[in-house]
Amino acid sequence: MIAAPSSDDLQALVRQLSAAGAWADVRSLLGSHGGEARSQPELATAWAESHLRTGNPRDAHGWLNETLTTIERSGDRAQLRRALNLLGVASTELGALDDAEATFDRAAQLGWTDGDELLVARATNNLAAIAHVRGRHDVALALYALALPVYQRLGSARGLAESYHNLAITLREQGHLDRADECEQRAIEYARDAATPALAAMARVGRAEIHLRRDDALMAEATARVAAQELAQAGDPIREADALRVAGIACVRRGDISAARLSLDRAVSLGRAHGHMLIQAECLRARADAAAAGGDTRGARADLQEAVELFTRLGAAEAREEAEGRLKAMRNEA
Repeated sequence: MIAAPSSDDLQALVRQLSAAGAWADVRSLLGSHGGEARSQPELATAWAESHLRTGNPRDAHGWLNETLTTIERSGDRAQLRRALNLLGVASTELGALDDAEATFDRAAQLGWTDGDELLVARATNNLAAIAHVRGRHDVALALYALALPVYQRLGSARGLAESYHNLAITLREQGHLDRADECEQRAIEYARDAATPALAAMARVGRAEIHLRRDDALMAEATARVAAQELAQAGDPIREADALRVAGIACVRRGDISAARLSLDRAVSLGRAHGHMLIQAECLRARADAAAAGGDTRGARADLQEAVELFTRLGAAEAREEAEGRLKAMRNEA
């Protein structure tokens, strides 16, 4: 009979696996050591992060709600700050943006008090992403401008990759395609430095979106499909769904509705299964376009209606109004 690892050995192994980005292994390992994970703040936060990194925000959110009080009572402020930031991320992915903002604000305040600049930068980056979803692009840009120099000074390649990717999304939505593409390329470079291939793949999805804006559907599809394969291999089904969404849109632009539907059906299924509200809404909106292009007006209206409801719950006013406009036009044509 093999002896169970000691507490110190378990923590050391989790740190090793986390550093290597083996989040599925972390989740599996701690799943068989639930008692230790519940009682030790570092293991509790690691298990929550493993759920997030493998596309399970519901599990992360539920686990953190169960263990946050224990983490607070432990007096381990570093793990409390980490847990709060992770809880904010889980709330964001589940569409509870008001809760997420409040949680990130609390995490940032603790970070300022404790001198944890890296945590403050992470919380600031996450607040910027929420501002972007809500259409407050100037606020998002200002927050990214605060986070990036901190990541640069601290030498956080991962943080730089995440912020440059998020910044590129906001710039793209404002129509600054050259600047957005430069940011995505920098994100890919920093992701390589940080040895985080999934993050590099996410930035490639961003570049595929830019190819779409430049009316290069072939390059957009090719880039998105490579990224989708990389994200599937990395065990990130939520971002895989986003890549498939872009590939599906590119297929619609090329007139290949059958291929578009295959990609978008898969994307919607992944978004629903893993509970990421924004990606689910965006995939539904894209599938509505494919349905309309294929003459399936009823299917298009159903997907747009569901997308409108999700955008409304997110407080994504611009996206909601755009989807509502499409829905109204379809109803008028009926």
